[in-house]
Amino acid sequence: MQIRMVSAGIYEELALLGCFFLVGVFLAASYDVLRILRALIPHSAFFINVEDLLYWIYVAVVVFVQLYDKNDGRLRGYVFGSIVAGMLIYAGSFGRICMPPLICFLQHVREVLLRPVRRVITFLHRKRKKGQDFCGKVWTCQKKRLKKLWKMVKMSLCKL
Repeated sequence: MQIRMVSAGIYEELALLGCFFLVGVFLAASYDVLRILRALIPHSAFFINVEDLLYWIYVAVVVFVQLYDKNDGRLRGYVFGSIVAGMLIYAGSFGRICMPPLICFLQHVREVLLRPVRRVITFLHRKRKKGQDFCGKVWTCQKKRLKKLWKMVKMSLCKL
């Protein structure tokens, strides 16, 4: 029975395969960050298209840099296959299971954080509708104080 030794080149190729699999997972996770952002802040179709274009430019740069760094810029089919496999496995597992509850949780957090702001805006809006200009009252009060202060300054200057 012969024992065959696996060459070091095979281990390097397997390490390269694993590295690009993780690059695929990272790229899919970064797209999930974009999905979370879209769920929290409504976007128009134009901005969604711009975000997708920027994302794919980002993907191209990341893949190019990793290929240049890890593989001396050589294109290999299994490298792109491992990137796609990493993206698909991430999207089918973590992305499918954990993203919807995470988005729902973050939407609730957003609502809790925005509730005081909405209350203040509603309060100011109601005051304005009733004919009570809240900002105008504040300005009038400050204007009266400034007139008093100016009179005191003028009187003290005249006494000198």
